[in-house]
Parts: sequence; structure tokens; C-alpha cells
Amino acid sequence: MKTLYELLGVRRQASHIEIELGYRRHLNRHLLGLGMQPLSRRAKQKLQAVRQAYLVLSSPGRRQAYDLDLTQREQRRDRMLDIGGAIIAVSALVIGMGLIVASPYFPAWPDFSADISQQIGQVFGTDAARPTASPASVSSSSPVSTPAQPHLASAR
Repeated sequence: MKTLYELLGVRRQASHIEIELGYRRHLNRHLLGLGMQPLSRRAKQKLQAVRQAYLVLSSPGRRQAYDLDLTQREQRRDRMLDIGGAIIAVSALVIGMGLIVASPYFPAWPDFSADISQQIGQVFGTDAARPTASPASVSSSSPVSTPAQPHLASAR
């Protein structure tokens, strides 16, 4: 929706003279170009809107009330855009998470009661559930012997 300033083609801080010039510019544009032809319905509506904008903006009291109302509308619009943007962002996040969880590529949640090595095996597809040997059985059945510790003479 255009503001009254946009209808007249002036900036918001325009002086009374600039507002009047904008009004006359629109009158000349709509009336002089027609000659003796009657105005179309759309041209009449446009001319009426320009005339109404001039009446509001040419009166200091009406202009001040309009500026206050315009500022409040802009603030409400900005708040609604902020809320709408937040709603869209949260919706996109929820939908995205739903698509990820519903994906066949999303791994199943691990069973926390199972052994951690089994969980790692399930996630990486390795055989992590192999039985592991105890350190005592490794040292007794190991074909590699451990090097002898040099005996240190204690110098007391």
C-alpha cells in the first residue's frame, strides 16, 4: 500500500511547497494530457486519491496525525515481519529435523545398555564385538618374549 507521500511523489520530510508542487505535477499529468477527452474510471480514482493526499498533507494538524499513524503502522508491520520470520525459521528447522530423522540414512539411536564396543561396531559396521583376550592370557601365550630388564646395581 502506498503512503500519501508516495502518491504525491515527495519525500516524507517535504515542505509545504514541495507537497503543493507534487500535487500540481500530478494534476498536470492527469488533466493536461487528456485534452477534451473524459477521464476514465481509473484516472478519476487516481486523481481523487492524489487530491485526498494533498488535503491531508497540506494541513499541519492532519499531517502530524497521519505521520503518527504511519509510524505506528510501520512499527506493527516490522514486528509482524519479525514474528513471521521467526515462525518461518522454526518451521523450517522442525521440518528439516523431521526429514533427517525420517531418512533411511539416519542411524538408529544406540542402545545405551549395551557394551560400548558393540555400539561402535553398529555405527561403523565393524566387527567390534570380537572377544578380547585378558592381559594375563596374552602375556603367557605370547610368542614374543619381553626383553630382560637390566639389573641395576644399587649404589648405596
